[in-house]
Amino acid sequence: MFQPFSSSSICFGHPALEPFVPQEDVHVSVTAGNTAVVPCRLPHSNPPAVAEFRFNKTSVNRTVDRHHIMPSGDLQIQSSTIWDSSVYVCTAHNPLIRKRLTALHKIYLTVHEPAAEEVPSFTSVPPEVMNVVTGSNVTMECAANGNPAPVISWNKEGGHLPRTRHRMVLGNLEIFSVHSRDNGIYVCQAANRLGMIFAHKTQLVVQEPPHIVTPLQNHIVLHGGELQLQCSVQGNPVPTVHWFHNGKRVHHTSHITISEMGIHIRKMTKHQGGMYQCFANNFLGTVYSTARVSVLPLNESHIPDKSGDEENEPDSINGAAENAGKRKDGHKRKKSKGVKLVLPSRPEISRLSDDSVMVRWSVPHNDGLPISFFKVQYRDVSSAHSHWKTVEEDVPPHIHSHAITGLKAGGRYRFRIVAVYSNNDNKNGPNSIKFLLHKDPPKRKPTQGPIIRRVKAESSSAITLFWEYSDLDAVDVEGFYIYYRLTQSAGDYLKITVAGSHARSYTVSYLLPDTSYDIKMQCFNVAGASEFSNICTHKTLALPSMGEKKVTPVPDLLESSVSGDKDLLYIVLGVVGGVLVLVVAVFVVLFILRHRHKRRRCVQGTSDHNSNLQQNGHMGNGDYFTTQSRITINPLDSMELSELSREKYAAAIVTQISNGHRISPMNLSAEDIIVKAEDV
Repeated sequence: MFQPFSSSSICFGHPALEPFVPQEDVHVSVTAGNTAVVPCRLPHSNPPAVAEFRFNKTSVNRTVDRHHIMPSGDLQIQSSTIWDSSVYVCTAHNPLIRKRLTALHKIYLTVHEPAAEEVPSFTSVPPEVMNVVTGSNVTMECAANGNPAPVISWNKEGGHLPRTRHRMVLGNLEIFSVHSRDNGIYVCQAANRLGMIFAHKTQLVVQEPPHIVTPLQNHIVLHGGELQLQCSVQGNPVPTVHWFHNGKRVHHTSHITISEMGIHIRKMTKHQGGMYQCFANNFLGTVYSTARVSVLPLNESHIPDKSGDEENEPDSINGAAENAGKRKDGHKRKKSKGVKLVLPSRPEISRLSDDSVMVRWSVPHNDGLPISFFKVQYRDVSSAHSHWKTVEEDVPPHIHSHAITGLKAGGRYRFRIVAVYSNNDNKNGPNSIKFLLHKDPPKRKPTQGPIIRRVKAESSSAITLFWEYSDLDAVDVEGFYIYYRLTQSAGDYLKITVAGSHARSYTVSYLLPDTSYDIKMQCFNVAGASEFSNICTHKTLALPSMGEKKVTPVPDLLESSVSGDKDLLYIVLGVVGGVLVLVVAVFVVLFILRHRHKRRRCVQGTSDHNSNLQQNGHMGNGDYFTTQSRITINPLDSMELSELSREKYAAAIVTQISNGHRISPMNLSAEDIIVKAEDV
């Protein structure tokens, strides 16, 4: 019997705030005019906690320009004075769960007037290794004390600081939209007229999600030939590459070799044709590339030119989207006349990084032909001779957003959406307005992502997620991105755009029944997208079985257990059997009474005829009748058919059936009784 799935979800990175690690009181001394650092080692928190400070029972006013609460949790006071001397207490605040924890130790800050000159000394240095995800921002903190106040500067070993993507705040180095080329060793130095000192070296490690450098290409090979597929990937950590053939994992065999460069198959057979995919993944994400491999028999007289393969991506609008309206022989299909084709809207563009954007569109109420999928096209309008380019992926009809990568920072682009309909016809939507992909965006992107609080399975094809978002960065957001994929899949996430900064729930539809999905989110504005949220895993409801019917429960009568069902079955069978036995008994009694009454009438009639009548016999020597004698199993054989009533017919039938006899119309004689089922 079908049992409804008990919906449950797993959300990784559950919001939490752990206590401070116990430590002794801290004493800090600094010369007036220097940057004072009030340290606070924040406890583990998800999302990361925000540091708050109190001194003299007063909260530190974050709006004062001299006070800067750093990402590490430290409080830096610019151009400190003796009035900043006090006892400070650090509090960790997780605004998502509305929880605050105050450290048990105190920080005693003493700011003294300068006396004699002193050489620089560091009061805050960055860690030896800092990991940062490409596209995000990073701050390397550095502060020093001395008299006169030292000047802080930074340099990169063997390179230069990014010209347009860095700034110095109180001696702290901030780098925006980190690139892989920002990998390297950074050194902080402090100097005054008494000398110069160098902090220990800090290695910046830029982590990158996987990226396919060389996509797979379609191939046509002869039976028995060799196949070489190359899939060049990049990422940090180095991505793990797996190969799949028609959805099944490919392993090393005697004729299949898998290396870092690709896969080599010897002695190809027709069973080895189909779709090949290489998946590259690390903890930041997964990407894949797909190729179609056709294996032709040796007697094939013609090998199609690869350039005619409809899977190849075109460089202009007359490419993939238009090929969808052609037959395999290359001739155009006749467009359906009188058929309504609803167009997608003008796309809206938002920046993801220096080389990627998110394209969003909508579709009005579609009372025309169904849309099979979308194609996204873009053109670099800064070049007069540029052509429309088509993104390789087909976007499902229920998805109305798509990320485009590989763009040029500072480039100007137009975008448009092509709808491909169920009759293989296609039509372009209106072009977007010109979009400038800023190298240094005019506003900051959000850094902290939303937190998924709850996930609910609505049906066998829909899941609703609920989230919270706290504007910790004081940065406006324009909406949210929802990413989802099969839990057991190594494929890329599908993306949905939820417009509006106040949205806090959304229902993801068109899902598979009884299937588990991984879901994560980002928030975004024109400057880019935030860090990812926690990942939640949830399962859709299962489909009910085809034969299932809804049964209204009867309270206090039936138990929903196996033993209760069996008891009910036995009771029903007993009642039915008892009723049948009673009916048979009643018919038998009626038959006997009627039969006795008939015999008495026959005996009386015989005596009234002076004992001189004989029936089917003759008068013997002893005043008795000699009649025709016959042995038969028919209990009614001695009676005329016309003398039987309907009740006797039924009694005869029931008696014979109950005795194990079967009446067959093919074996009836003149003495047999014929009773049709509908006459009983």
